[in-house]
Amino acid sequence: MQSLNPVRNIVRRGRDLMIIGALVLLVGLLIGSIGLLTVLLFSSPTFGLGAMGIGVLTVLTGLAVMGRGLSLRTENEPAKAVAQALSHALSSEYTFIRNVSRRGLGYIDAVLVGPPGALVFRIHDQHGVFENEGADWLVRRADGVFHLSRLNLTRECVADVYALRKYLAKRGLAHVPVYAIVVFTHPSASITARQPVVPIADLRSLLDVMRADYMRQTRIDPKTVQATVKAIYE
Repeated sequence: MQSLNPVRNIVRRGRDLMIIGALVLLVGLLIGSIGLLTVLLFSSPTFGLGAMGIGVLTVLTGLAVMGRGLSLRTENEPAKAVAQALSHALSSEYTFIRNVSRRGLGYIDAVLVGPPGALVFRIHDQHGVFENEGADWLVRRADGVFHLSRLNLTRECVADVYALRKYLAKRGLAHVPVYAIVVFTHPSASITARQPVVPIADLRSLLDVMRADYMRQTRIDPKTVQATVKAIYE
């Protein structure tokens, strides 16, 4: 299995966000300056104050976009752990792309591409005792009672599947089947599932879960596999 990390794409996306944020920041400063001059030069400050308010909001938006560009991570350590767990079990027909971040697709922890199609990973690396019921998650708190969690692992994974299907369809790869899996990587995490919407696994059970769902049959040819990898990675 080949394991890839599209660092160049992430760096390029971060640079683009920094440039866009800087331009928005400059526009905000210009609007704010016009508003300030209006307040100082004219007796009616309504327009000037409004322009200053818009300028401040625009500056804050620019700073937020720049902050997003700076915060893009170039590695996903939990996804790297999943890649290591799969590396000796899967053949060279498979490519594991971790830390996926592309315009038009968004961020995905990892995507495995092979003869069965594409498999989207949503990876959680925190310890705890978790229960999955359909699309909902419960977590056991200190009192020993399970409470509804704010985790949206299943829904986030499903959203990633739809995003990848749409992304591939725009590139002539609508026929590539896209599957999903939620993976827990922390060694002390305990998980149980009742009628999960998306298959659930930890590192120990990952291959068994994949073989029971995603890897049951060959669905695409090697040429389509290569095209899919190129569309996601390059």
